[in-house]
Amino acid sequence: MKFIKILFVLLFALSPLFAAETPKNEAESIAAAILGRYNNLKSFSAKYERVFTQSSTKKKTHDNGTVMFIAPSDIRMDTFAGGKMIEQTFVDSEKTVLLYHDKKSAMVKKSSNEAAEYLAFLKGLDEVSKKFTISDSTGTIEKAKTTGMVIRDGSKMLKLTPKTPIANVKYIFITAINSEIDSVIIIDQLKNINQFTFSDIKRDPALDKKGFKAVIPAGFEVSEF
Repeated sequence: MKFIKILFVLLFALSPLFAAETPKNEAESIAAAILGRYNNLKSFSAKYERVFTQSSTKKKTHDNGTVMFIAPSDIRMDTFAGGKMIEQTFVDSEKTVLLYHDKKSAMVKKSSNEAAEYLAFLKGLDEVSKKFTISDSTGTIEKAKTTGMVIRDGSKMLKLTPKTPIANVKYIFITAINSEIDSVIIIDQLKNINQFTFSDIKRDPALDKKGFKAVIPAGFEVSEF
């Protein structure tokens, strides 16, 4: 009997070490539910509708496309307007290639660009937390709608603030319904709004890495910087 009492005391003392960590606040709970689903993600694909709202004129431009991802860092985005391919973005750990089909030009950057930051959620909660301060912005949704953001009823919204400056990214907002990401909204330093609304989301689909290598068409003017 004495042994049982001692064992019970030891188990009680050690139980916090084995108990699941509970979120410290509501923001952490929401972030865990939404971004935690992307921890250890191997691949991803989705369709998107994009709306860019210029802050100074409120003019909106629309396009759509597909995005694909293979861990740890390969991204491909194909963008269409009027049913025609107008732009492609290829990101890997060493460079970014942007193909502007409507202009017959290509830009090659020696390091990854904003696309990798726009899709930061693909790295999961653990990695996002290293680069961004995450807060719950659900209470500001009605105010956000007045700026031009399109946010569906029943959404939760996270605000990601870069811990160190990122070009063309002041804030990133992530909206989700039932813990599934619905849209990513990027606010730049000029308060322009770039919103991607996703559909047909697939986590860990079978993707061929060959499709993530940029092929610059003949006749394209190439710029490197």
